[in-house]
Amino acid sequence: MRIRSIRQRPVGARSGLDVASAPTTPSPALSEAEAARYIGMSPAWLKKSRTRRFRELTDAPPFVRSGGRRVVYRRVDLDAWQERHLEKVGRASDEAVLGMDTSA
Repeated sequence: MRIRSIRQRPVGARSGLDVASAPTTPSPALSEAEAARYIGMSPAWLKKSRTRRFRELTDAPPFVRSGGRRVVYRRVDLDAWQERHLEKVGRASDEAVLGMDTSA
């Protein structure tokens, strides 16, 4: 007789909950790998960005150290960091930044 491990069961079977009824709201805290995927960078870049030397050179996303070694990134902080680094390209965005009036 073969016994199946808990790890081999579907997610809903572990807790007795139906997978379809699970909440679909995204977690506000992301692991290093999830945060890297979210902002389009590598996990190695995020790890390097947490060093003091790197932080002196450039603006890196803020992080939360939860526990001794665990690091998480808040989704709202990543969104704000991306907004600060957003480059607007095109004539309309240049005029808005420079305060030019095109109606004249």
